[in-house]
Amino acid sequence: MWGRETKTRKGYKDLMNRVEATITILLPYLLIAAVAVLRLAVAHPGNFIPLFSCILFFGAMRSRREFALPLVVLMGVDVLLTTRQYGYALTVDHAITWIWYAVVLFLGALAVGTKASPVRAAVAALGSAVGFFVVSNFAVWAIWQMYPHTAAGLATCYVAALPFFRNSFLAEGLASLVLFALPSLVRATLRATGPRVTSY
Repeated sequence: MWGRETKTRKGYKDLMNRVEATITILLPYLLIAAVAVLRLAVAHPGNFIPLFSCILFFGAMRSRREFALPLVVLMGVDVLLTTRQYGYALTVDHAITWIWYAVVLFLGALAVGTKASPVRAAVAALGSAVGFFVVSNFAVWAIWQMYPHTAAGLATCYVAALPFFRNSFLAEGLASLVLFALPSLVRATLRATGPRVTSY
């Protein structure tokens, strides 16, 4: 009986380790891949793809030595979308976008981490989305000739981007809550359904 219980507990521990590895190793890469595929496959996603939540999750779960891969993937997607799908040339505002990707990765590592609460992660994700809205639209106003280079032109630029920002804000908030609650939820479920210790 004792030997059987020991084997059961060992199997349970192995299962916990596999689940932990899946959450911290496999899932961050799968999310980056999913974001890349969705952005390439969906013609007009309307900012419903929670890009920054997935970047934040990668930064929180993976080593800084691995940050180059998601950056290269996401930069490649931006280049393909801009030059192939939309037919535009690359400009300085793309560099600002890529720098923001890196900022969010390091925000995940420094401010969130693997043990962060879902609420803290949601605040970081929403802050990333707000920051990107402010910086990227300022770059559009400053670099492109779409709006007059006046205070009124800048205000018009921000107002025009608000419908997209609303979608992004909702997507980032919901996705970050789900992603960062998932590890704790899975661990709690496994503990609750794990083997019981029998006293003799």
